[in-house]
Amino acid sequence: MRVLCASDSPTWRLLLERSVEALGHEPVTAEDGMEAWKLLQEDEAIDVCVTDRQMPGMDGDELCRKIRELDGRYVYVVLLTAQDTSEEVIDGMEIGADDYLIKPLDQVALATRLIAAERVTALHRQIAEQQAEIERLYGKLKDAFKRFVPESVADQIITRSDEGVKLGGISRTATVMFTDLRGFTQFSEHMEPEQVIDVVNRYLGEMSEAILAEEGTIVAYMGDGIMAVFGAPLEQPDHADRALRAARAMLDTHLPRFSEWMKENELGEGFRMGIGLNSGSVVSGNVGSEKRLEYTALGDTTNTAARLEGMTKGTPHQLYCAQTTHDMLVEDPGDLVFVDEVDIRGRDQPLGVWSFAGED
Repeated sequence: MRVLCASDSPTWRLLLERSVEALGHEPVTAEDGMEAWKLLQEDEAIDVCVTDRQMPGMDGDELCRKIRELDGRYVYVVLLTAQDTSEEVIDGMEIGADDYLIKPLDQVALATRLIAAERVTALHRQIAEQQAEIERLYGKLKDAFKRFVPESVADQIITRSDEGVKLGGISRTATVMFTDLRGFTQFSEHMEPEQVIDVVNRYLGEMSEAILAEEGTIVAYMGDGIMAVFGAPLEQPDHADRALRAARAMLDTHLPRFSEWMKENELGEGFRMGIGLNSGSVVSGNVGSEKRLEYTALGDTTNTAARLEGMTKGTPHQLYCAQTTHDMLVEDPGDLVFVDEVDIRGRDQPLGVWSFAGED
């Protein structure tokens, strides 16, 4: 072990240095607390600090306190004192020292302290290594969960394992998005299954990137369709803006990129798509059974978003953004134009819909 010996007395420094060396360890010396603290910061290989308690400037007590503030590192501290009283010993231990030595120096006493120090520091290193491994495995587990459930749900499953993941939900004001690839069913009838999977995965990857860039939650993949929600399960005051930006990115960037990939692989000219956005109250939570559950967002808001996506079929529009979403926008979108009022099955009143300019 590397043992730091701190004392303002040249005699004591020399005595400690020789004693530590005689016990098979590597001594490092410091003339006072400030020098000792500097060495500790510069040399992370120092495992033990044997320090005189009484020193000018930074004394042993202050040095001990600063050592205990070191993040992610444990240094075994032995206070060296001439006062052999129980109060002195207890006071030193309460400051943060691990052990103490009474002057004059006893070689056997020093040897026993260093043996204990070696065991304790080895244990702390082992704990640190185990903690690092736990954090690595936690990261892998979380990444794996995030492939199947939203990140916020993955966090709940991992961090609340003592309570279990409960069924049920909470009310949120959110924006729900549905997307679908136009003409994909007919396309897939003439392709090999492996090709179909490749195309679907490529498409879903592109669209998911747009959703996740706006911190949306992907609720489900439904064949070549996606259900996503913004503002649930975690609240987002600008959920409508986020959903609209994601839709814009899909149509302006990700769909053209996907179509280009289709052409490069001689799979066709690409596709059009449909996007439905609607905002309002949803019940966000876990549904299913105690043995099998999934996260979702339920309510009329969700149903309407799905129907709006379907209503883009046969129109020049790839986006139908509900009036409710338009009304909740924080920023002026600039490129939205009013399309019409449409009748939605299950709703008493028609609903205004908007789309991006240039699609009519």
